[in-house]
This record gives sequence, structure tokens and C-alpha cells, in this order.
Amino acid sequence: MAPKGVKAAYRLKQMKNRFALSGIAVDLAVKAAIQSVSQGKETTLEEALDLATTYLRRAWIEHMEGRWQVNPKRYTCIKEIYYGEFSPDDAAERMMWAAGIKEKVGLCLENFYGMVLPKIRQYLAKGNLVAFSETDFFEKESFTLGGIKIYASPDTVIQFDDKLVILDWKTGRPRQFYAHQMETYGLWAQCRHDVPADEIELELVYLPDGTIQKVEYGEEAAKQTFEYIKETVDDMSDKLKDRDIVRNEPLKIGCFEQTDKLEVCAHCNFMELCDRRFALHVGKE
Repeated sequence: MAPKGVKAAYRLKQMKNRFALSGIAVDLAVKAAIQSVSQGKETTLEEALDLATTYLRRAWIEHMEGRWQVNPKRYTCIKEIYYGEFSPDDAAERMMWAAGIKEKVGLCLENFYGMVLPKIRQYLAKGNLVAFSETDFFEKESFTLGGIKIYASPDTVIQFDDKLVILDWKTGRPRQFYAHQMETYGLWAQCRHDVPADEIELELVYLPDGTIQKVEYGEEAAKQTFEYIKETVDDMSDKLKDRDIVRNEPLKIGCFEQTDKLEVCAHCNFMELCDRRFALHVGKE
């Protein structure tokens, strides 16, 4: 049986805030639309919005019924309610919180159907769907490179004209580490599908405005990505007992210095473990 602190950390890790909920809702709807198109079926924005709304309602019910207390991985715990950032019994606060999610989901799906899906149709007209990540968010693919197990689960992979196009959807603002993520997917394609680096195309799709960012990839990028992964693993091993990544046993919590940036704590799922719930109120008084 896992120690009490480990069990608490695992439970808190599974919590979803409004940004995660929006992203999952959009992801479910986008993948359902692509799957329909790949099978020659019609798909509408209204269907996508209904699917996203169904997920969000289910997530709310799961939290309110407390199912996550028994199985935090399978059932949703909503961070803002858990930490008391708003009261689900206050109609005005509840509606304001839900309205923000609804607006973001609607905007992302409108842009997907209006600007991105037409391009996906063109891809699929010339090729076929090679891989499609799971929509249950429980399982992820992995591959081994240089003795390192690497997890990767690209949203959608389409092959055409001797190219493998990997697309990944984002519902937030651009971030530098997204490029590293896409390059890791390039390594995944090389290892799992035996595709040469110069035949892989990486596309980041930012749904809030419908823009598509191409991430350059080739043999040199593949080498640099692997070096980046090794450096990252080496850095993480410093946080483990005897730097043993196989045993993967962390150092005691006292070995980790707490940040003095309370605004970071306010967005962290684990503030309960550090006794820093007060960070939620900093700057609000």
C-alpha cells in the first residue's frame, strides 16, 4: 500500500482546473470530428459542441457526487471547487466559472471547423489516418530510445505523399516547450513507424485563433531532441534516491526548496501538501 503522502499526491495530480477541462472537452470533440471525416461521414459544429458539453456536465456531476474520492484517475475532481476558489452553491459564481469555459470551448471549436477541418479533409483525401491517440486520457504510448522510456501520444497522424504529418491541438497560448513536445513525436514516428526524419512534418494547431505553426524537423533536430531528453532525464535523476531512474524513488520532500513565487503556488494542484492554500488569496485582499 502506498504511503499516505504518496496517495494524496497522486489524487491531487489528477485534479482538473478550468483550463484542463476546456482542453479535454475540445480534444474529445475534435477527435470525434476527425474520426467521422476519416470514415467518410458528415460532422457539424453543433455535434461537436454537444459532445463537449456532455463531457463538461459529466465532469461536474462526477465531482459533486465525490466519485473521485474512490477513483481519482477515472473520475473528475475540479480544482477550483476543491480549493474553494468559488462556491458551487453560489449561482452567480457558478455561472461565471462555467461561462468562461463555454466561451473558450465554443471559440476553439468554431475555429477548428472553420479553418482547420478543411485542411484535415484535404490531407485525408490524399492519405489515411495512421494513428489516433486515445480519448480516455488514461493510456499513453511509449517507446525506448537509448535505454530511456519515452511517453508520447500525438493527437492525430496522417500519411500522404510519402509524408507523415503529425498534428497536435492546443487550446492555450503558444509556449516554447510545445516545440520540444512535437519533436519528441518526431522521434516516436521514427521509432514506432520507421519513418525517416525528413519525411516527418510537425504541425502545432492553436485553436483559439486557428493558426498552424510548422515545427522544423530532420536528422539534426532528432539528434538535438534526444540530447534534450537525456539532459532532462539527468536533471530529474538528481531528485531521486541514488539517482536511480529505474527504482524512481524521490528524495524526501525536505530536499526540495519551496518557491517564493506565490502566484505559482496559486495555480498548483499540490498546494495542500505544502500547506500553501493561503496563496489563493494573495493579491485578492
